[in-house]
Amino acid sequence: MADQALRPLGVGEILDVALKLYARNFKTLAKVVLVVQAPVQLLSFVILLSTLPQDSLSDFGTFNTGSSTTVTSGSDTAAYLAGIAVTSLLGVVAAALAAAACLKAVSDAYLGTAPDWRESLRFAFRRLRSLLWLALMLVIFLVLASLAFVIPAVWLYVAWAVATPALLLEQLRGTAALRRSFRLVRHRWWPSFATLLVGFILAGIVSAVVQGLFVGLIFAGARDNGVLTLLLSTLGGLLAGVLARPFQAAVTALLYFDLRVRKEGFDLQLLAQRLGLPEPDSAAASFVPPQAPTPGADTSPGAPPYWPPPPGWTPPSAPGPEE
Repeated sequence: MADQALRPLGVGEILDVALKLYARNFKTLAKVVLVVQAPVQLLSFVILLSTLPQDSLSDFGTFNTGSSTTVTSGSDTAAYLAGIAVTSLLGVVAAALAAAACLKAVSDAYLGTAPDWRESLRFAFRRLRSLLWLALMLVIFLVLASLAFVIPAVWLYVAWAVATPALLLEQLRGTAALRRSFRLVRHRWWPSFATLLVGFILAGIVSAVVQGLFVGLIFAGARDNGVLTLLLSTLGGLLAGVLARPFQAAVTALLYFDLRVRKEGFDLQLLAQRLGLPEPDSAAASFVPPQAPTPGADTSPGAPPYWPPPPGWTPPSAPGPEE
């Protein structure tokens, strides 16, 4: 992306750029999510299948609703609940890793460098411990805020929305990333809230449609087969993650860059150096739509950049002073 294309974006423009990044780099982003989540989903399927009471395998739906006439022992129930806990923990780790790798890939694409799914995964793996620590702090703080009232939890969630990009791209950790996000979102809370809300709704619609199709298959005939029900649920969750998670990462990354542009005069070359990226390709496609000209501004060739012209400015066609 060229330097001159980087500018403050409105809520609609952030979503538009996020969609473009998502569409143009979908193969790379899909590989990132698949490589991380497919093994975890497979392992979760095996764990749940092995802990599911044998009497419920032929009537999985009845087991879940509690209307089964088969008596399930306490040890079987405890094993099944333990399996759910383990798979949930694995899902949290996979989600954090996939989101971080997608953020890296989206950032590369936005800065004009072709993203690579292997490098994005290596980048995320190197920061996995910090990512998990940040996720744990977010959960604890947001749960405590929710116990007080819902509104403080929502406010904090938005205020800390770009903590993960700050941790990944600025080499910050833990509370430093939270403070960094708070400073960036400060005085831009409502636009940030609107951006995240619309992005969440769009990703939620896609996820709901995909999972709804698999739920329909389950109730169409697979409900009486516990193994098939579990398999369809696993596949539905995996496909929904592949489609929705990269877009959510793109929205978060674009919000982070926009806040830096607005508050820090974001310099593309400096950020590229801090990320360890090569110089952006001058031929890279710009994802940012051109800014509308100021009403009444002179846009003819050779016109000054602003009025009055800067001291010493001369039209390009005019000969310069003799040396």
